Amino acid sequence: MVRRIAKALFVIASIVVICLMVLISYSGWKDILSQYKQYKQAADIQHTRERMLDQFTASAEWIIFPVVLDENLAALAVINRITEERMLVSSGRRFLAFPQFSADGKRVLVIRGNQSTGHSQLLSCTIDDWGCRVLTEAATPIRWPVEVRKDVVLYAGSTAYGDDGKRLHYDFYLVDSSSQPVRLSEFHLYSLHALNVFDDKIMFCAYGSVSPTNVLFPHPAPLADASSEILMLQVDWKEKRFIIPSHRLQALYMIDGYSTRPATSANGAAVAFVNGRMAAGRYQYNLVVAKLDGTIQKYVDATTARGFSRPAFVGSAVLANELFESRYETTLVDLADNSVRQVAIFEHTPGALQSLKRLEISVPE
Repeated sequence: MVRRIAKALFVIASIVVICLMVLISYSGWKDILSQYKQYKQAADIQHTRERMLDQFTASAEWIIFPVVLDENLAALAVINRITEERMLVSSGRRFLAFPQFSADGKRVLVIRGNQSTGHSQLLSCTIDDWGCRVLTEAATPIRWPVEVRKDVVLYAGSTAYGDDGKRLHYDFYLVDSSSQPVRLSEFHLYSLHALNVFDDKIMFCAYGSVSPTNVLFPHPAPLADASSEILMLQVDWKEKRFIIPSHRLQALYMIDGYSTRPATSANGAAVAFVNGRMAAGRYQYNLVVAKLDGTIQKYVDATTARGFSRPAFVGSAVLANELFESRYETTLVDLADNSVRQVAIFEHTPGALQSLKRLEISVPE
C-alpha cells in the first residue's frame, strides 16, 4: 500500500515537473517570439527608410524629406535652415511622400496615399501654413512630381497590367489646375523616377519597358564597368507631346560605376546625381556634380554604405541626405568655394520623433 502511494506521488510529482517545464519553455518561446517580432518590425521600418531615402527636396530656407513612423505611415520631416526649427508634417494615417519644391520655394508638391489600397493624391501645399489642394488623384501610385510652371505639374503615373492586374508600368502625365491629367507617353516603363524639367527638356531615370515594340530606350547593362539610367527627352509643352528622336536614346553620365537619380539646376546648366561604386569592399552611392555636358565638377564619397539620397540644387549649392542608424545627416556642396559641409542632423529614434512639434496638413474635402 505504501509503495502504491509513493508511486502515485512520484507520478504526480513528475507530471507537475513536466508541466512546469512546459510552462517555462512556453514562456521562453513567447519571449523569443516577442523579441523576434520587435526585431522584424524595426528591420522592416529601417528597410522602408532606406527605400524612401531617395526622396529629398530643399530650398534656401527649408529641407524636407519623408520620415517613416511605422510600417504603413510616413510623415514629412521639415527643417528650417535659418532657425534650425524641426517639425513633423502628417496627414492622419496616410503617408506623405515625394516632396518637391516649386521654383519660387513657396509651395511643395506632395503625394498623399494609402499604403493598403494604393490610392494616391497629388497635392500642392503652401509652405507657410501647409494648406493644400488636390491637383489630381488615381487608384494607382503617383510618383516624382515636378513643377513645369505654376499650376502645371509633370509626374510619373502608373497603370496595372498582367493577368493579376497587380503589376505596374509607368508613363509621363501632365496636369494643370483647370483640366484632367494628360498622358504624354505610351512607353510602358518598369521604372520611371527622378523627373526634372528645364526649358523644353525632361531629364529622368527609366528602366525597361513592357512594350514589345520598344526601340527608344537603351537596354540596361547593370554589370558594365560604366552604366547609367539617366536619360533626356525634348517636349513640346504647348502641344503636350514628346519630340521623339529617330535614334535610340543614349544614357547620360556614363562614368565608372552606376549613375542614377539626377537633379538639375534651375537653368539646366548643371546636374547632380548619385553614382554607385565599390569602395573598401562595399557598394555605396556617392554624390556627383557635373556640367550638363558631363564635365565633372565635384565627386563626394558617401560616409555610409547606403550612400546619398537624390540631391537637390539650391542656387550654386547642392544638398543631399545620408541615412544612419539613428539619424539623417544633410550634406551641402558649395560650388562657389568648392567646400563640403554638414548643415543639418535629424534624429529618427522614437524618442526624438515623439518630442517634435507636429502639424496636420489642411486639405479641403
